[in-house]
Amino acid sequence: MDKKNCCASNEISKFTVQSSDLVFSTMNSITEQIRSVSGSIQKQDVCAMLEEIVDTKKSGGHIFVSGAGRSGLMGKAFAMRLMHMGFDAFVVAETTTPAIKAEDVLLAISGSGTTASVLNAAQKSKKAGAKIIGITSKEETELGKLSDVNVVLPSKSKADDIKNNTASSKSAPGSTSAPMGTSFEIFTLIFLDSIVAQLIEITGVSEDEMKARHANLE
Repeated sequence: MDKKNCCASNEISKFTVQSSDLVFSTMNSITEQIRSVSGSIQKQDVCAMLEEIVDTKKSGGHIFVSGAGRSGLMGKAFAMRLMHMGFDAFVVAETTTPAIKAEDVLLAISGSGTTASVLNAAQKSKKAGAKIIGITSKEETELGKLSDVNVVLPSKSKADDIKNNTASSKSAPGSTSAPMGTSFEIFTLIFLDSIVAQLIEITGVSEDEMKARHANLE
């Protein structure tokens, strides 16, 4: 074992678990922030988002989802539920994802609203004539300006954590002890699952129908 690895091993061996209090206080903090954020989301933006998704379904269009890192994982979870409900949903950059067209819609997720890959997807979608639904953590972002509908989930993004790498950053909206944009990602997952609940009511799809579409090759 080289000296570098040996030192790392010795440092880890010094770690001790003294309490789990922060686990529960963080969970409580996130729960409180969810309540706060849900009251800050503009209802007209949510209705516009739902209308775009439903109209795309009616016209036979596809729904594309774009996001990077953990935001992308939240998007994949949403695309999966859309598929369960009978929507034609695709994740950007997957090998089986088709070209986006004018009758389609792109759901673009970026806490900072500046993620390069997401902006690239939005710009190309715009050129193709597709509608864009943006999900960001703040108003007036590059992604927000490109979007036909922009839903803001007030919270700290990873970019905020990097920019404000100080204790004072915990005073920002959506702040918890969870690091690197976790707040935005959690809020996005909960928000999109709540969108799913509304879409189930709108479309009248049953849980049995959704289960029948669930993958049986895993």
